[in-house]
Amino acid sequence: MVISWWKLILFGGGIGVANIIPGVSGGTMAVVFGIYEKLINIIGTYFTDLKNIRPNSVFIFFLAAGAASAIIALSWVMDFLLLNYAIYTYIFFCGLIAGSVPSVYKNHSDMKIDFNDIGLFLLAILIMYIFTFVPKPASEAADLSLAGTTSIPLLLLSGIVAGGAMIVPGISGSLMLVVMNQYINIIRAIKHFDFAILSIFSIGVGLGILLFSKLISYLLNRFPRLTMFFLLGLVAGSLIPIFPGFASSTGGNMLLLLFLGLGLVSALEMEKINPSTN
Repeated sequence: MVISWWKLILFGGGIGVANIIPGVSGGTMAVVFGIYEKLINIIGTYFTDLKNIRPNSVFIFFLAAGAASAIIALSWVMDFLLLNYAIYTYIFFCGLIAGSVPSVYKNHSDMKIDFNDIGLFLLAILIMYIFTFVPKPASEAADLSLAGTTSIPLLLLSGIVAGGAMIVPGISGSLMLVVMNQYINIIRAIKHFDFAILSIFSIGVGLGILLFSKLISYLLNRFPRLTMFFLLGLVAGSLIPIFPGFASSTGGNMLLLLFLGLGLVSALEMEKINPSTN
């Protein structure tokens, strides 16, 4: 399956945007775009599959370029949206994620349902429900007073945790940074091009992505259907911790429904350029 460069940049941009929103998962976006398994397999076998290192490098380059561009260009925008319109930002992503789950299931091979599949799917949803006990990130992310202290070991550890979370659908790397009190530090470093902080953090992210991708690649190759049902459960369950709640007025709820609908329509439109359906 060859994916054109402009699609990879577009998909990377979506993954990048998701990664700077606490509670939204870059891994979920990769599932939404239909490239999750391919991405995991490429990262997990990059240094051993030398026969395909050229096409794999091209895939990663354009995807990373789209993600990096979105993160750099939109960190200011997302900071503004989370500060002023957090509820509408999150409800849009709820629509986007909800609208993608049926198409991901429908377009994946060998998705016959049995008791074990349902059990893993529900277990994943339960895991995501537990994340509702983590403080809501929308207001926290906007509160600059929550910036914590940094050190090289802490930045490296934060990067590993965030990088691993980026690979797992439903688990937000940004949310992990909020929990570790490093979210604002990293956002500020991106805004002000603080390469001292970003370089250490990036090394940790790379290590986290590599370690977790190898694990998930192994599971997808050894237990493909069970793993996919668990991942789909994480994607569906990710709606629980990011759902922003309802507005206090009828007009506000109508506006929320509008943004929810925009997310659903966006998911349907993305299905048209999803490589698994073309």
